[in-house]
Parts: sequence; C-alpha cells; structure tokens
Amino acid sequence: MSVAEVVNCLEGSFYELKDFCVLEVTGEDRERFLSGQTSNDTATLEEGAFILNSRLDRGGKLKAFFYQLKKESCSYLVTPKKLSQFLKEDLEKFIIMDDVEIIDSSLKVSLLFSAYLDPETEYGIELESYRGSFGFLPAVFLLGDAPPKDLLSIEDSSFRTLCLTRGAPVLGLTAKLDQLVTDTVVNLSGVSLTKGCFLGQETVAKIETRRGGAYLPVALELDKPLEAKAGNKIFIDSKMAGAYIESVELENKNFAIVSLLRNYRVEQKKLSVVVNEETASATVNYLPLAGPYKRENYRDYLFEKAVGIFQSIGNQEAIDSFKEVLKVDPFHEDTLESIGVIFGRMERFEQGLAFMDKVLEANPDSIMAHTNKSLFLMRLGKIEEAEEEKAQATVKSFASFGKVANDKKEQENLAKQKEFEVARRLDMFKQVLEMDPEDELANFGMADVMYSKGNAVESIPLLEKVLEVNQGYSVAYLLLGKCHIQLKDKSKAREVFEKGIEIASSKGDLMPANEMQSLLSGL
Repeated sequence: MSVAEVVNCLEGSFYELKDFCVLEVTGEDRERFLSGQTSNDTATLEEGAFILNSRLDRGGKLKAFFYQLKKESCSYLVTPKKLSQFLKEDLEKFIIMDDVEIIDSSLKVSLLFSAYLDPETEYGIELESYRGSFGFLPAVFLLGDAPPKDLLSIEDSSFRTLCLTRGAPVLGLTAKLDQLVTDTVVNLSGVSLTKGCFLGQETVAKIETRRGGAYLPVALELDKPLEAKAGNKIFIDSKMAGAYIESVELENKNFAIVSLLRNYRVEQKKLSVVVNEETASATVNYLPLAGPYKRENYRDYLFEKAVGIFQSIGNQEAIDSFKEVLKVDPFHEDTLESIGVIFGRMERFEQGLAFMDKVLEANPDSIMAHTNKSLFLMRLGKIEEAEEEKAQATVKSFASFGKVANDKKEQENLAKQKEFEVARRLDMFKQVLEMDPEDELANFGMADVMYSKGNAVESIPLLEKVLEVNQGYSVAYLLLGKCHIQLKDKSKAREVFEKGIEIASSKGDLMPANEMQSLLSGL
C-alpha cells in the first residue's frame, strides 16, 4: 500500500487519545526553556503546529516523549498519562530563574488524520487544532471535546497497528524508557542534532555520527506468522540479533515489529530468523512502512484519480474531483488548467477564464493559459481581448525558446567544467599512485573516474587493489558491483554485493549497504 493510499484510507478519521493527557506550559521564557531541555528543534515550530519531542538524561537515554503544540500564549505537551507526572516534575527541577510554569490541563485530546490544508472547515470542527506529522502522516491534534460523531472513529487495535507500522512511539514497545533514544523510534523524528545543546546530545551525536543505534525497531515481512511474545530473542545464523516486539497483519501480509541489530538492518535484506525455535523467512522493512509522507504524494494521487474520473465518467464529476486536489495544493497548475479546460468543453467560458487566471497566478509564464484564454474569449465574441491573449502566448513562447537556448548553453558550460574537473582529478590520483601504488583513496578515486567514463574494465583492478589493502572499504564493494553490472556480469555483481552488504552492515555503513541491497534486488 502506497503512502497516498494510506492517507486516503485514514482521511477524515480520528482517534480519541484516552491514554494521553495535556500539560500546559506558560510564561515568557517557555520557548527558550523548552528548547534547552528537550531533544527536538522547537525554534522553527510555527503557531498552530506540533512536533514529536522527548526528554533525555545525560547519557542519551529516553525518559519521556510527548507531542509539543504551539499556541500564541502557551505550549501544550501531549504525553502518555503514565509519563505526565514525571515529565512535569523533571522539567520543573530546571526552572530556576525562568518565567515558566507547568500546570496540569483537563483538556481532552484527539487526533484527526487529514491532508487537507483546512480540515477544520472541511469537517466542521470547532476545536483548537494543531497541524503536523504523526507517524509520518498528516494529522491534526484537537483539544477539547471529541470531534463530530459523523467522522470515522479508529478502533484501539487499528490505532495500535498504525503506530507500530508507521513509527509513532508506543510506550514500552517501540519507545522504552531508560533505553538509548537512538534505539527507539523517537529518534526517527523526535531528535535534532542541529538545534544546539540539550541534555544527552553529546552521547546521541556520538552514536549517530559513528555507526547509529545498535538496535532499532523495523518491520520484518514474514512468510508465516510467528508464535512469540514481546521480548523474545531473535536469532540469525545462531547469533542473537534482536528482540521481538509484536506481530501485525497489514494488507494480508504478516509483519513482525522487532528491535533489530544494525548488522542486519538493511532495507529489503532477506533473512532467516529463529524465534522460540521456530524459523521463518523475513524481509527487512524500515519504519514507517510505505515510506514517509509528502503532501505532493497525496496531491498527485488525487490528481491521477481525477484524471481517471474525467476519462471515464464525465465533466462535472471530474471538476468536483479536481477541486479535491486544490484543497491539498491550491496552486497546483495542472489541476487549475484541467478545471479551466473542462469548463471550456462545457461552454462555460467565463468560469474557464477565471481558472486560467488562477493558472497565471501559479505560473506567470504559462503559455497554455494565454492560449486557452484566447480561445475562450474568441468564443465569447471578444475578438480584441482574444488577440491580446494570443499575442501574450506568442511572446512567452519566444521567451521560452530563449530560456531553452540559455539552458542548453549553460549545460554545455557545465559539461566543459566537469570535463576539466575529471582531468584534474585523474592527474592528481596518478601523481599520488606514482608515490604510493597502494594508496586506498587514490585507487578508489581513479576507479570512480574510470567508471563514470564508462570504462569499468580499467576500474575493476583498481578497486580490487583497494579491497586487497582494506577489506572493510564498503563503498569499494558498491562501485565494484556497479562495474560488473556495467559489464553485464550479473553473477559477479551479485557475489560482490552479497559480500559488501555483509561487511557494510557489520560496520554500520548503512547508506552503501542499502544501495547495494537495492541493486542486488534489481538483479
């Protein structure tokens, strides 16, 4: 299931967070105080928005997590009820000379899933609302009574599955207290290493810049369901490789959410896992399942759906469907133009002209907007205005041709610069190799240049020299496998990638490991 389909299934549904409560943080120093005491970057948080945040100890271990909601007069911290008292008291210890007060709030809290820019108007909700990403999906925190009863309420079990598969922290499962935050899903979206100092930052930064968390929750797609309990050890090749968390079923597929050792944590890596002496074939999937959400993904999904309706059903139905796209992206040029063209086909030219004007707001250089306006005005008998629009289209066509010519010239200049840079690099690597034929960096650099020029034959012996000197040079395996693909030797490429993935993942070099796994799957 794609992210857009997940969003579509959830759109307009809500969940009352009965196990969560709200802390209200007031005072003039609240934003600076919270920024210094918590793990995420709150400086960029806009009013009416929320982010996942956490409280760590000096060793980088998770002490509490919460969703921070920003209001003009205060900040709300939405946290599991079990953590509320600790979080309040722990933060209060550090209020010394600050104008900050933390109080318990009786506000009820719900979560509405919606990709629309104005879900409150869309669903008739009159509650305080805060937009953000929950489990990498578009969502809105609502403070106050439960939303209208005509909205779909998500069941407890479905919400639990949603959290587990989308990487939203679940207390005691994918977010255990006193565990390094780098070993929890809070690390996926609730920690910022660029915001400045916070408690535990030094430890977290050290782990992240080296090999990443030793263990991290992932989803294993299984060939059969496993009989296991939370905490059961997972073995791979007779070695302890992690711990079982919980099983979920999604789209008729069996998944196990597990905390997996970094050596095996490679996207789409095939594994044979043993839990309670039961063996299953598994494929590694990073959380969130189906990938992170981007608004344009859902917009494009709605647009393709509208195009299909236009082709198969009719004009008015298509217009209604295209207007759904504009609720997600009001300035989507293709959608605005499509609606205008349909109005033209229906001979509703005034409405068509209005939408072509909106196209020009979105893209002042649009040639087709002026062309369509000219046609519509002609049909309305406004000849002079039609000729003016036709002239505008012509002028912009010439401007477009000029831009293409400039782009072509710029590309030629860039190609010359690249050619010069390649020659410079080659000369530098040759000089180094004359002094030290076994220099790893020079051999790899020379091999990289040769491969980029389509000369894999010369690249291979250079890479073999690198690996002879340093068997743990992860990116050398990646480039060597690519060379064999370039020479159409799939068998050799597969052999190189399999060895490279094993070495890269054992070192925590997950970027080359994932790329090799992707290329291996393609073979």
